[in-house]
Amino acid sequence: MGTMRHPLLVPEIRELLRGGDHAALVDFLQDQHPARVAEIVEDLGPDEGDGLFGILPPRQRAGVMSYMPAEDQVRIVGGLTPEAAAEVLRLMPHDDRADLANRLDKDRVEAILRRMAHAEREDIRRLASYEPGTAGAVMTTDYAALSPDVTVREAIHRLPREAPDRETIDHAYVVGPDHTLLGQVSFTRLVQAFLARPDARVEAIMQHDPIVARLDEDQEAVADKVARYDLAAIPVVDAADRLVGIITHDDVQDILRREQTEDILKFGGVTPDPLLDEAPYWQGRIRAVVRRRINWLLMLFLAESLTGTVLRRYQWVDRKLPDLDLFIPLLIGTGGNAGSQTVGTILRALALGDVRPGDVGKVVLREGVTGLLLGLLLGAFGFVYASLWRGEPPMFAAVVGLAIVGICLWANLMGALVPLLARRLGMDPAVISAPLITTLVDATGLVIYYSIAIVLLLRLAGS
Repeated sequence: MGTMRHPLLVPEIRELLRGGDHAALVDFLQDQHPARVAEIVEDLGPDEGDGLFGILPPRQRAGVMSYMPAEDQVRIVGGLTPEAAAEVLRLMPHDDRADLANRLDKDRVEAILRRMAHAEREDIRRLASYEPGTAGAVMTTDYAALSPDVTVREAIHRLPREAPDRETIDHAYVVGPDHTLLGQVSFTRLVQAFLARPDARVEAIMQHDPIVARLDEDQEAVADKVARYDLAAIPVVDAADRLVGIITHDDVQDILRREQTEDILKFGGVTPDPLLDEAPYWQGRIRAVVRRRINWLLMLFLAESLTGTVLRRYQWVDRKLPDLDLFIPLLIGTGGNAGSQTVGTILRALALGDVRPGDVGKVVLREGVTGLLLGLLLGAFGFVYASLWRGEPPMFAAVVGLAIVGICLWANLMGALVPLLARRLGMDPAVISAPLITTLVDATGLVIYYSIAIVLLLRLAGS
């Protein structure tokens, strides 16, 4: 287990649990934020944590469950009776319970759903059926809707009564008879209108043509839209413009966190796993960690054999110029770092939409110039390092400096091209870019280095 987040509370809670003083525990925990209770449950460990979860009232259980890591959710629900699990899912936010249902064993889900009302059962099945990564998969059907012909007075009285059973009433969505989205109105706007014209119709004060997300729209694009327009929530509509759900700002934060986690793992060559990605570092089983990392490491292990092939190819040069070997770590390290910087820059630009696959020419030109300038600066340092610090002859130092120029230029060009070409081919650029760049630059950088050495030190010098 990792670092305990509530070291002062946990011992006292353990004592109350062991002493069976459940009433005192419930009284204390009902005033705590569900996220904090979830952390305490995690700090206690599986046995005592599950025991604490079990004494919570049903509504609090549902709130706490939403803040637990996915792995813990699956374990705890797996230990509940189908009736108890159904009660928890019934009270959870609609999107969270659909996510949980997708993580559970199919037979277990069916046993739980049979204990739920027909409408709730169908809602979970519908949300769980949407393609992962789309707006439909992350939306909730738990929203407030109004008819366009209700008065502001009626809306003001109705929304607070619905609040306990809705994800948010900050905005109410105005829908027609066929549930077509007509507009939206904020609770603040309703209050303002109530003070001025309480008998006005909602359609007279609503915002027409609100920003919407499509059911099959990529969740990352939806998150960007929410951030760009600074929305508290965004309505989700189907192909017929019928309102089917909403995505709230806290859901967007979860989306961005998951996307960033996935991109970071891909960038490092770690196979993403939705269940494990959300788990804390210390909860990951070593066997699962090894399984996620081994694939790319094996491929890179084989790919790095290219470096060995290059070194064997130029053994005859090493025999004549033995000092060349001393600078190989410096050169391939510089190339790998330069390529990684470029890849990170291009991946960010692709994610933000600043760069598109059609911009290959402009991007290559820009990064080529950048790589050349960086190479000239680093090459000058390399020349000074080789000649003054290592005592090499000027011509030898020039080989090191020129190799750095060529390697930086090449690394920047590859760092720009690989993610752009991967995106054009329909591949995820984050998955292949960084590991592939490192391998390419290692092997080709050596070719550049030895080629310059052959020309300057062997042919021109007549060695």
